[in-house]
Amino acid sequence: MKILVVTNMYPRYMGGSFVHEQTRRMMGSGCEFKVIAPAAFYHGAIARNKWGSYSRIPASEIIDGVPVHHPRYFRLPGKWFHPLSCYTEYLGLKNAADAIIREFKPDIIHAHAATPAGFVGLLLKKKYGLPLICSLRGSDVNLYPGYGRLSLHMTRRVIAESDGLVSVCSALKDSANAIARAKSRIHVIYNGCDHDTFARRAEDRRSVREEFGIPGPAKVLVFVGSISGDKGIFELMASLRLINRGRAGIHLLIVGSGPEESALRSMAASSDLHANMHQTGDLPHKEIARVLSAADIFVLPSHHEGLPNAALEAMACALPVIATRAGGIPEAVEDGKSGILVRTRDAVSLANAIECLLMNDHLAAQMGNHGREIVKKKFTWQVNSEKIFDLYRELTDAK
Repeated sequence: MKILVVTNMYPRYMGGSFVHEQTRRMMGSGCEFKVIAPAAFYHGAIARNKWGSYSRIPASEIIDGVPVHHPRYFRLPGKWFHPLSCYTEYLGLKNAADAIIREFKPDIIHAHAATPAGFVGLLLKKKYGLPLICSLRGSDVNLYPGYGRLSLHMTRRVIAESDGLVSVCSALKDSANAIARAKSRIHVIYNGCDHDTFARRAEDRRSVREEFGIPGPAKVLVFVGSISGDKGIFELMASLRLINRGRAGIHLLIVGSGPEESALRSMAASSDLHANMHQTGDLPHKEIARVLSAADIFVLPSHHEGLPNAALEAMACALPVIATRAGGIPEAVEDGKSGILVRTRDAVSLANAIECLLMNDHLAAQMGNHGREIVKKKFTWQVNSEKIFDLYRELTDAK
């Protein structure tokens, strides 16, 4: 089977590493892939800030044997431009897609995220008469439809007109069904996690702590994700302020970047937390495993989620997880067994949960070990690949 993958996050974003891992692992299972991963093109002052890094992405490359094409398209940052970027992206990749489809002759288009990639995939489906599978990731269902009527309309079309839909968790499937009636049933297929790469290592624990000047006996919390209000970063800082009134020496490692970085630093400075807060910025995916090894507790107080891969990786590293009951998190984290689940937007409950595990090393270790066993049994790339392959076969047989 020949599969054309359309995605905006391959593989330089954290989410893109999972798309790549799925694709790479299926290369030897009777599937051949080509990937179209459009790169945004910016002008003037926008191109001179961090957005300009996208312009340095090559036009094409081969990553672990997977051919990847990066046609350019114009967009502006910000949620209001999101639905329009679906059209500018299609215009930017149309010629490249024409040439690839003519030569490659794919059996299926597999888009990742309802918008923009899913909507672009829908336009390609209409033009070439190819079946479309769209994998729903999280924000594309929980967040982007709220960007305006056009964005909601596009999401509805992708859900209603895709030939196959994949959701990373049951909660996201329910959210998608509430937006539109799917053409066929939505398949819940959990992401895999490489529990060999993501495993706690004593040498990484020592080296990362030395790198950031964190004493060996200190308690370390780690957050991995976008530094944004939707990820609960403000509740996390508020909870640490409550805890630090009676407990000194807690350190916080933050992996990622985002729109609220300056606000985060201001909150840390005003709360005398800045000396114990350490930001790594965005890291290559495998480097995140080193940072997780340096921590004692993983914290993710998101307002909404699909099924966060960062939580799975923290569990694979035998870290207890403190998170909200958002989206599919309860499908991975067993409350009271592999972590503690709290209400969203509740800094007091978050602080109490953190304090509970800080005071009970035995419980924290027990939860961490149980979480690793959950990942090894339930969230494997082998199971993920087999289920995706079955869906591919179902669509090609029907065709």
